[in-house]
Amino acid sequence: MARRSNVIGDLSGAESAGQAVRGVTPEDFEVCLHAFLRDCKIRNLSEHTIKYYRNELIAFRGQLEAQDLPTTPDKITLQIIRENVIYYMMEVLGRKEASINTRLRAIRSFFNFLHREALISENPAERLRLVKQKRTVIETFSREQLRHILRQPDLATFTGLRDYTILSLLIETGVRARELTDIRVKDITWEDSQIRINGKGYKERLVPIQTTMKRQLKRYLSVRGEIDLEALFVNIDNQALSVRQLQSRIRKYGRMADIKNVRCSPHTFRHTFAKLAVQNGADIFALQYVLGHASIEMVRNYVNLYGNDVAESHKRFSPLEKLI
Repeated sequence: MARRSNVIGDLSGAESAGQAVRGVTPEDFEVCLHAFLRDCKIRNLSEHTIKYYRNELIAFRGQLEAQDLPTTPDKITLQIIRENVIYYMMEVLGRKEASINTRLRAIRSFFNFLHREALISENPAERLRLVKQKRTVIETFSREQLRHILRQPDLATFTGLRDYTILSLLIETGVRARELTDIRVKDITWEDSQIRINGKGYKERLVPIQTTMKRQLKRYLSVRGEIDLEALFVNIDNQALSVRQLQSRIRKYGRMADIKNVRCSPHTFRHTFAKLAVQNGADIFALQYVLGHASIEMVRNYVNLYGNDVAESHKRFSPLEKLI
């Protein structure tokens, strides 16, 4: 059975992909949005990215309409974005900084495109700055919590064995939820002990796995069997497991394990992987590669957050101590 499509409608319109934007005026937000999304498609951005842009920009227009403000792109000013998007989301909607910045990034990309294509004379997003985010402690699982979660799946069932394999892989690699659900059987290279991960922006990376993980994957595949589907993780209907299903299963095991002080999600496993890797003295650049971060900043954040743990870990791998 074919994997369900995540394509956002038909972005090609009547024009071919190689043609320039024509007949678009800044008076119509919908037409400008369509032109922007078509440009994203031409640039071969991922379906996930295009969907993100579409959803955030439609929500942006909805915010303006709710405040009886113009949605004509060339009438939207930096002041409107600051007062009626940023302040509105903070004070009226009570959104957190990360959520606000998610919308601002989409708005900035949208207006940069319109200005680049000469559809607007002034770019209101040119001097737009993201909201400063407060540094908060990133929630992670303890080692005992990880052991308790791993004891929850029923290994006598297909879904239980599959979920145990998924939980193990999240602990082993720290991959994102979408990256995990996108893994295909052929992405595993047994001889090199690696899994090919399709990250953000179609960036591929080879993530190493060790003996225990390889053994568990082989056990799962022996039960999964040969089916007409590339996806590694499937449900009982032999359809690719979705991100939503993955998140739901992890929440379920969190409840079963009676974990209340930590949010049970794929991303918490990712943070936990990073924390344990730092504690175990992982090389910062190797960790950046395995996690698929474009910059080193987030990895530095992990090191700063777990500084005391790193100090303890340093006792075990200090070069000077080993020399004496």
